[in-house]
Amino acid sequence: MRTQRFGAEPPPAPLGRVTTDFLNVRRSPTTDSGLVHTLLRDGIMPLVEQVVGQAVLAHNPIWYRTDIGYVYSSFVQPINPTQNKPEPERAYTWFWGEVTAPYTDSRVAPDSKANVYLRLRYTGVFRVIGATQDVNGQWWYRLQEGVTYGPGPWAPAVDIRPIDPSELTPLSPEVRDKRIEVNLAGQTMTAYENGEPVMTCRVSSGYGSFGTPVGRHTVLFKYPTARMTGGEGADYYDLPGVGFPTFLTWNGVAIHAAYWHNDFGRPRNRGCLNVPAAVARWVWRWTAPAAPYANASYFTPAGAQGTPVIVA
Repeated sequence: MRTQRFGAEPPPAPLGRVTTDFLNVRRSPTTDSGLVHTLLRDGIMPLVEQVVGQAVLAHNPIWYRTDIGYVYSSFVQPINPTQNKPEPERAYTWFWGEVTAPYTDSRVAPDSKANVYLRLRYTGVFRVIGATQDVNGQWWYRLQEGVTYGPGPWAPAVDIRPIDPSELTPLSPEVRDKRIEVNLAGQTMTAYENGEPVMTCRVSSGYGSFGTPVGRHTVLFKYPTARMTGGEGADYYDLPGVGFPTFLTWNGVAIHAAYWHNDFGRPRNRGCLNVPAAVARWVWRWTAPAAPYANASYFTPAGAQGTPVIVA
């Protein structure tokens, strides 16, 4: 049984995944304390507790204590891993699925020795369109949206949880007066029903020449998932399975999940509004128009009004 120290709090999840190229483990929650170890990208560690320490970045003083030392929380994705019972019958008709392992490698064939296609990370979302067993009896799911537009790579079925349609039904659809306000200075987002706040969270907005556009926007269209690519050279990115983007502009600015950092509270991306995975799904469900489970994309119908999103 773990003993929690006075002044500390329980961790947000039992495990953490390194989201940067490397992450230093320190003897205490400061960058000038002794170096214990260095973990590489996708390294997995137990999270024992969270504590207030040095604010390496001004918005975030939180560190996680691991079994060997302290790591700065902005660069650790909290993980609550689960293994899933394969459901091939559901896969034959397709479903939306979520990665529940810290990470899993998709492959060009349903074989653990086949070439890796892309690494998929915790909370990534994909359409599962088929299932098969390999020679060892392991079930694999075939993926499509979130990674390709046609039948794509295969991933171990135990690492992907089917998202039931009940998990994507509209939230408070009877409320007509809804809006979202984004405060770029404070890096916060608040949703209102009939003028009363019902949800608030930290965001990571765009930065520099890629700042999130200010003004009054409305929800234009939604995807359950997207593979987002862009940038050049050292700034190139390829992010499969970005969960539940809710688009505000025709050139791709969206509120969406971010599994590649835990650094909410400061500008750090190319125009969008990064939020935790659970918040992205909540926004997707709560905003109008309500998107059907069956649609890989859904646009606000002509004559209808998407939920306003005011960025200031």
